[in-house]
Amino acid sequence: MRFKLSLLSFAVAVLGVAEADAASCSAFATIKSYDAAKSAVEVDYGSGSMSKFFPKPEGAPTDTSKQPAICKANVTKTTSLQVKGTGGKMSVTQVRTNFEGKMLNNVEDPAWLPAKLDELIKAKTQVVLVIRPGMMKDSPLGITTLYLPANDADLAEIKRLEAQAEDVE
Repeated sequence: MRFKLSLLSFAVAVLGVAEADAASCSAFATIKSYDAAKSAVEVDYGSGSMSKFFPKPEGAPTDTSKQPAICKANVTKTTSLQVKGTGGKMSVTQVRTNFEGKMLNNVEDPAWLPAKLDELIKAKTQVVLVIRPGMMKDSPLGITTLYLPANDADLAEIKRLEAQAEDVE
């Protein structure tokens, strides 16, 4: 009986480690290049502040559920990440705004994602990547979501929301 419990405990521990490795994580990165033939990007990891990258109006609830944990060092050693430009909303590499979280992709246009990646490469824009391993055992790491930095329109909307807020005493 003890042997069965030990074996069961070992199986649960191994499964727990496998699930932890399969979890999403987030990292600041700048995309260096895009290889259409391999559907992959090369990235340079960097550092940044989630609170500065994802600004919120004063008093807004902090929603960290959209931002997975920071990637571990073994993930950030992988600089070549898979991207997917077409397919259903849940299977493509989603490009999102960071303030409202809207997905910008045109999932039916195979040229949309490569054009957006080229734009980010030319501008050397730092983004937040959500990275996750593929569904198969030996699948490479891929980008599931790419959050763009806050732009002037986002910051203006935050100021507008803060200006119209009323102080409650």
